[in-house]
Amino acid sequence: MRARRVRLGQGFVESDELLAPDTRERDDTHLHYAKIMQHVSTLPEAQRNAVFLVYVEGFTYQEASETLSVPIGTIMSRLATARAKIAQMVNTPPPVQEKRS
Repeated sequence: MRARRVRLGQGFVESDELLAPDTRERDDTHLHYAKIMQHVSTLPEAQRNAVFLVYVEGFTYQEASETLSVPIGTIMSRLATARAKIAQMVNTPPPVQEKRS
C-alpha cells in the first residue's frame, strides 16, 4: 500500500490503514473447535463414526443408520452418549500437576 502511494507521489500511509485486524475472537473460536475435535477423537469408534456422519457430513439419522448398517435407534443412542461424554470432558477442568522441587 505504501509503495503504491509512493509511486503516486504521496509517500505517506495513514496509521489506521496499517493496523492489523483483531483476530482474538476468531482464534478463541478456533481453539474451542480444536479442543472439541480432540475430545471427539477420544470417543470409541462407533460413536465417533456416528458423530462424523451426522454432525460433520450432515447425514440424516436414517442415512447414517443405513451407512453403518445399524438401526436408527442405535445412531440416536450413540450420538446421545457421545454428546454427554464430550460435554463432560469440556466441563471438567484439566488435572492440576504437582510442582516438583
